[in-house]
Amino acid sequence: MPIDPKIEQPTRTMLGHAMRHELEDLAALVAAEGNETVLGAIGLCVLAAGYIAIDVSGTRWPTEPVLRKIAHNASDAATELNLEESDIYEYLSRVALGSEKLDDVFAMPKAGMLPLLITANLLATFRPSEKHWWEYLDQIWDAADTAERTSLTVLPALMLRARKQTTRRDDTA
Repeated sequence: MPIDPKIEQPTRTMLGHAMRHELEDLAALVAAEGNETVLGAIGLCVLAAGYIAIDVSGTRWPTEPVLRKIAHNASDAATELNLEESDIYEYLSRVALGSEKLDDVFAMPKAGMLPLLITANLLATFRPSEKHWWEYLDQIWDAADTAERTSLTVLPALMLRARKQTTRRDDTA
């Protein structure tokens, strides 16, 4: 299913507030947008967080030590959001890359804001240096749309292509 523009734009605005540490503005926007938009934004944040974790891991499924390192680095992001490393790890391992629901892992109201705050930290910490965070978000959501339209039968070919590109880069280094 393609990303709904009615959800995408408010999500970007929410993430922008989180990136700039504008927590009162973020809370006001979350309250004003309504439940459907906020739930959609949380879904997009979960998607983005999972993508970033895999991207940072060199397009491999992240191991526990890698996820712990990602959580450590993201907890010290330039956003200066006060996030616990353990919350980031649990969010990534159990929700974004796991099969648990957000509200089964975190109690409310924490569960409602964490995806936005953690995703903002992940974007700030791990975006490619040549891209602004919203360009990286474009990349993530474009890739998700492409993946949604693509048959899983291409996965072995994509894995082979990624492996060959990694090997070529290693050979030229």
